[in-house]
Amino acid sequence: MLALDGTLLQANRAFHVLTGQTEPLFQKRRFQDLLSRAGGMFYETQFTQVILLRDRLTEVAFDLIGADGVIVPVLVNAVLRRDNSGKPHDIFMAVFNASRRRAYEQDLLQARKIAEQMVEVIRHSSDAIITLTTGGDIQTWNKGAEQIFGYAPNEVKGKSLLTLLFVREQEGHIREAIALLGRGRSISREFVGVNKTGKRMELSVNLTPHMEAPGILVAFSAILRDVTTQRDAEKALIRSEKLASVGRLASSIAHEINNPLEAVTNLLYILQSQVVSEEAKGLVTTAQEELARVSHIANHTLRFHRQSTKATDVDLGELFNSILGLYRGRFNNSGINVDVRTLGASPLRCYDGEMRQILMNLISNAFDATRSGGRLILACRDITLRDGLRGARITIADSGTGIDAAVLEHIFEAFYTTKGIGGTGLGLWIIQELIEKAGGSVRVRSSTKPGRSGTVFVLTFPHLREEFTPMVLNRA
Repeated sequence: MLALDGTLLQANRAFHVLTGQTEPLFQKRRFQDLLSRAGGMFYETQFTQVILLRDRLTEVAFDLIGADGVIVPVLVNAVLRRDNSGKPHDIFMAVFNASRRRAYEQDLLQARKIAEQMVEVIRHSSDAIITLTTGGDIQTWNKGAEQIFGYAPNEVKGKSLLTLLFVREQEGHIREAIALLGRGRSISREFVGVNKTGKRMELSVNLTPHMEAPGILVAFSAILRDVTTQRDAEKALIRSEKLASVGRLASSIAHEINNPLEAVTNLLYILQSQVVSEEAKGLVTTAQEELARVSHIANHTLRFHRQSTKATDVDLGELFNSILGLYRGRFNNSGINVDVRTLGASPLRCYDGEMRQILMNLISNAFDATRSGGRLILACRDITLRDGLRGARITIADSGTGIDAAVLEHIFEAFYTTKGIGGTGLGLWIIQELIEKAGGSVRVRSSTKPGRSGTVFVLTFPHLREEFTPMVLNRA
């Protein structure tokens, strides 16, 4: 019980225990003297005025200062009592220890703050974080999901995760994963997804079930990360390791075959001095040239550093005919018509062995594409490059089966092949390296349309100088 000025008139034992004060100490003490400084000021300036106006106050928070100086948070319910004439007489007050409630409120505020921080983290995460119904319909959609898949939140809410973000062939695997969620299991797998533009991507997917007693799945969440770049980097690393292995193997092979190559070379030299007919001598000379080229390729396979020998002037027409001589029998048997057009082209200053390797690889591919018959065109002509340098343009065109557009994007990648076990996937990759080394460029066009199928390789080379800077390789 308090007088209107706050003087303590009466207090029960529970209040003495709460404050740690004995009853004699309460004589002439005021309630506001037992409060913290801020609480005392509030009592005198706000509390008293309000209760005089309203006659009642509920759950007003104060901090009591105990006898040992310990702060005790309390809640106060107060009622103003009046005498028979209606004048304010005293204040009846109930004081409750609010320590537990204060701690609970602080914990609640801290939890709310953490939850708000988590919401911000989820909202701005670069990963797609999505919540879904048990049927797989999208409920929430963060910025990461919008960046990865290209859809705004209003475009996806209520739509099926399966049909919207995954390719059709993955649907069965996703449904199996969702079925496991119903048993309370979290799932971490990789799937192939698709964005708004239809572009495929490799996704790392984590699915987490949200269960309610007694073990009922009420929703689930999905965290999706685009790992396409990471997987491409891993594949590139694997390709590099494979290339390194091939390089070591090629080096061993070159070392082992040099001795028999030298023996065959010596035998051909002896044979050349013994043959009589000009035709036989020509065949022996051709065999010697090709054997020398085999030796060169064996020693330089997969290592395309600038040769120590100087570039020479190569007659491309003669080079065409030399290479075609090796394929003439196969072309005739397959019904392939060959058309050579040199158009008065000047000799090209280049490395003869590497140019021969480029043309042989492309002519071999053209033969593989036209085994059932067709036409092969080999053409070359002089050109002036954009920087004013003189050079040559070589065209190799066939009327074969053509190259599918999806395959065309990968033909210059190491180990990529469509020939099954019979192909190494290194031919065009080697060509690319040789062309780039010579400062040239390559463009490819191909069609698989019936009656109009075929492939055209257009190679552009500058005349090599003693010192030159390789041009950037262009692919079309």
